[in-house]
Amino acid sequence: MIIDDYIKALQNKDYEALSACFAERSRMFDYCPSLVGRENTFLFGDKAIDMYFHNQFVIGGFSVEDPHVVNSRTVNFYANYAGTIIHALAQIENVDDSGKIQELVIRPA
Repeated sequence: MIIDDYIKALQNKDYEALSACFAERSRMFDYCPSLVGRENTFLFGDKAIDMYFHNQFVIGGFSVEDPHVVNSRTVNFYANYAGTIIHALAQIENVDDSGKIQELVIRPA
């Protein structure tokens, strides 16, 4: 399941595997950063996801802890934004014909 690949890549801080979960013309919206005084994240395309998470994993201090897959499209986890932990829910809204994520929304849980 793509949700398993997505969360495994996040846990391993593997930005290349993470971006491989997304379709070339995809969207990812993360509404959790505003809870820690940052701008929410709106990414368009697998290459933008690759670059963004490369920076987040290498210098941004982002990590994911204690994931729980709810179903084939939803995962509950704790997002660590450089020391501030937010309970988050990621939901795949759309997938393409090959099973890659077209739209993913992350909200505070």
